Amino acid sequence: MKHLLKIFVLSFIVFWSCSEDKELSEVEDTADITAILDNGVTLDSISLDYATMYTSSDGFPVIAPTPVAQFSDANEILLYFDFVSSSRDAVVQYYEDLNEAYLEQGIVVDYGMPYDDKLEGMVVEVKKNTDEFRVLEEDTEQLTLIPSPEINSQHTFAKYEFTIQEFNLRYADRSFPEYYVLSFDEKEPVSHTYVFRITFTFTNAKAFVLTTRPIAF
Repeated sequence: MKHLLKIFVLSFIVFWSCSEDKELSEVEDTADITAILDNGVTLDSISLDYATMYTSSDGFPVIAPTPVAQFSDANEILLYFDFVSSSRDAVVQYYEDLNEAYLEQGIVVDYGMPYDDKLEGMVVEVKKNTDEFRVLEEDTEQLTLIPSPEINSQHTFAKYEFTIQEFNLRYADRSFPEYYVLSFDEKEPVSHTYVFRITFTFTNAKAFVLTTRPIAF
């Protein structure tokens, strides 16, 4: 098995004793989890939604779903991406269960998340009214990417913004994200209709192309 378990007891790192070996061996890896950890997690799909962002009572941003028609009165277009991975979810759940089993013993099992599918790049195209699609530059300030919680969670989060270039550098050839919001704020005095086409490419010859509905903004 390629993955290693780092055991933290209270605030000190210790080696396993014989008795601890016996106790931890009672919770065994399933064949599926072992295969995922050996080969790496994979990406199943990417879902697209439309979002709004507001400030909570404690001053932090919160995202929520919104009808696409609401952007006509908004200051920015927010697109939400959910990078769906059943294998990643399975690994997270496995270790959550493992840590719950040893909570009373003061043992925390740390783990790494190996990735088989890794982001190669993201390209954003925008079509304004009846124009042709144009590719947005990677360093444009009209568009930013923000890591976020799940769109229906109502969780607050710290707002960190990345350009397309920074997003690509953050994940390229390493992994792929979980949830992200794309913010486009090129608002003009006169309303226009925008369509976005976003292409994500990954290793293993995998790619996803997502196209929005026409958005009045």
